[in-house]
Amino acid sequence: MSYLIPLTILLPLVAGLTIFVVGLKGKLMAQLGVLAAFASFLLSAVIVYEAFGKAETNDGSVATVVPAIEYAPSWLKFNLPVALAGKQIKWQLSLGVDGIGSLMVLLTGIVGLAVSVFSLRQIVNRSHHYVGLLLITQSMLFGVFMSMDLVSFYLFFEAVLIPLILLITGWGHSKEASAASKKFLLFTLAGSIPMVVGLIGLALQSSAVNMESTVELQKLSAVAFQQQMHAIAGGTESIAAYTSSHQWIVWVLLLGFGIKMAILPLHSWLPTTYAVAHPNTTALIASVVAKLGVFGIIRIVIPLTPLALAQEAQILFAALGAIAIVYGAMVALAQSDLRRVLAYSSISHMGFVTVGLMTLNTDGMSGAAIQMFNHGIITCAMFLILSLLEERKVNLSFKMEDLGMASLYPRIAVLLVFFTLAGAGLPGLNGFVGELLAMVGMIRVSGIITAITVLGTVLGAWYGLKIVQRVLFGSDGNHDTHHQQHEVRTDCNATEWATLGLLAFVCLYIGVRPSGPMAVIKNDIERLVTVTQPVSKAVHTDIDTVAQNNN
Repeated sequence: MSYLIPLTILLPLVAGLTIFVVGLKGKLMAQLGVLAAFASFLLSAVIVYEAFGKAETNDGSVATVVPAIEYAPSWLKFNLPVALAGKQIKWQLSLGVDGIGSLMVLLTGIVGLAVSVFSLRQIVNRSHHYVGLLLITQSMLFGVFMSMDLVSFYLFFEAVLIPLILLITGWGHSKEASAASKKFLLFTLAGSIPMVVGLIGLALQSSAVNMESTVELQKLSAVAFQQQMHAIAGGTESIAAYTSSHQWIVWVLLLGFGIKMAILPLHSWLPTTYAVAHPNTTALIASVVAKLGVFGIIRIVIPLTPLALAQEAQILFAALGAIAIVYGAMVALAQSDLRRVLAYSSISHMGFVTVGLMTLNTDGMSGAAIQMFNHGIITCAMFLILSLLEERKVNLSFKMEDLGMASLYPRIAVLLVFFTLAGAGLPGLNGFVGELLAMVGMIRVSGIITAITVLGTVLGAWYGLKIVQRVLFGSDGNHDTHHQQHEVRTDCNATEWATLGLLAFVCLYIGVRPSGPMAVIKNDIERLVTVTQPVSKAVHTDIDTVAQNNN
């Protein structure tokens, strides 16, 4: 069913563009947009179902990027204007999904639908344009997660920026929305420059071996695997020689993807953007867009340059992730603005994903892949709840000590407590699964980094309880004194309740039965481990040898 791939990308894109071309105002076009988002969600669910278990572990191939469903039309290919040693690099459009990619496609479908539904009621001005831009953004995100060649990956990766900038600027809740969108654009473009340089470097690597130059990830991963195994077999000098040719590629790629991840100290665009954008826009950015950098590391850096990654940046990047966990949690504790609490908590939770990835082992990378999805669901729900609170608040200062809504809006209160506990890693909910696996994987690499990570879980529970206390009951624990500050409105309606209920069901299902999503990504993680385990052993052996010689 390869036609599912282009259909999933084109459906929201065509629907979004149609909303602008037709130009009809009012709720009708916005409702059609929600219908398109629902269709996209259904397609994303079918893709996960079709991709599940279809890709064999390796079936004799040494490729570490293997799509379960692939769409590669033979008529869409041409030579790139880049050559090395007389070899022209050929580009063939290659789209597809593996297990990890299918989970991210499903996340995009779920979040896109949830945000679109909430926007019908909450976006008053130009709601049809807002939903149209959401659909275009969703289409570009689908493209990133389905890209199986470097060119399409980069094009979709950058195309996401265009509708996002318009969403932030056009519907921001602050006079600083324009400045925040410019900061977001500048930071992202600053990351794009080193990223494209690294991608070009990877494309040119295929010219160093006796094969046709290509940008297809499956072929490049096979070449990388063979070269790395050859280097490891050659011993310390061979490893050093091979790694030296990939050092700069690893660093520029990690710089580019790190900015998109908002890894410390490249994170300053995130709290600014989250603080001024509409909560529905922020729900999409925090849930899906912030995962693009992590996905780039999983899709490109780990399978194509694991040896250089293990020698050059593994421990440093893991340490930055652990610091981000504690830093984000401590800054969140110090905030009085609810938006910024959620912004810095997002930095903290993404630190767990970074730590898991940098373990380069089965448990850690499985935890990182699952946590990407889990965090996306939880943070989407939290920002949608924030939008509900904003809609019902007369004074939109969002100072936490001014709130206190438990008795006024009991449904919202229940949902807020549920998702806060999920984010805090309560056993039985989905946040616990990814964080635990990330720590289990890291303890095999560094006990110090694991200890820092554990501290972050304690701080996360602390600011989670602070949110519940102050938002629902007021800072003094007595919400009755705050009633006069609220405009009396109904609790969340049936549509909003059902939408957040769907997100809550996903959290509960993964928390109780994590074997489901784990089975979806199992083959992909196994393929990555086939290349990262020998690399880790070689690097650690080399370090031990040097230490013994020094003694």
